Amino acid sequence: MNIRQKLLTIIEQLPDDKLAILLNLALFLTRGKESVQPMLESQAYQDWLSAENDIYDEIFADELTAR
Repeated sequence: MNIRQKLLTIIEQLPDDKLAILLNLALFLTRGKESVQPMLESQAYQDWLSAENDIYDEIFADELTAR
């Protein structure tokens, strides 16, 4: 199976929200820009940085209470 066929197989299984992320990435790649700025401004990246995804408070909870 070649790369294109593998991608098509995976794409067929993705829900719409994940397809939207993939579309943004594909558009970024087709533009041929070297900058990562569009990716940094993407909603997916902003969601990843949000407080809801902040795992450090949980990981370092013992250290935070010790201070």
